[in-house]
Amino acid sequence: MRELVQWLLQRVTGLVLLAGLVVHFYVMHYSGGNALDYESVMARLESPYWKVFDILFLVAILYHGFNGLWGIAIEYIGNDRLLKPVQLLIVVLSLGLFFTGVGIIL
Repeated sequence: MRELVQWLLQRVTGLVLLAGLVVHFYVMHYSGGNALDYESVMARLESPYWKVFDILFLVAILYHGFNGLWGIAIEYIGNDRLLKPVQLLIVVLSLGLFFTGVGIIL
């Protein structure tokens, strides 16, 4: 059951990443020349909508990437004495990046 949930969440986060990429490209590249100036970026960062979007996008990125690394580690590391530290490193790195990202966004 756990593997099924991981598989499903990997696909869901992939779709979230695709949608977030479309939004990013539209806002940053097709919404006018002033989308990248300081005032526009700061106005977006003050909006609660964009904060929620950025946090959801961050969670999707981190889950998708680190769940993929978790699967690769399980697949290619046969030794449990090496697998457990690698899995711990994956968890620590993902949590560290999450809290750093949320701190920057908020």
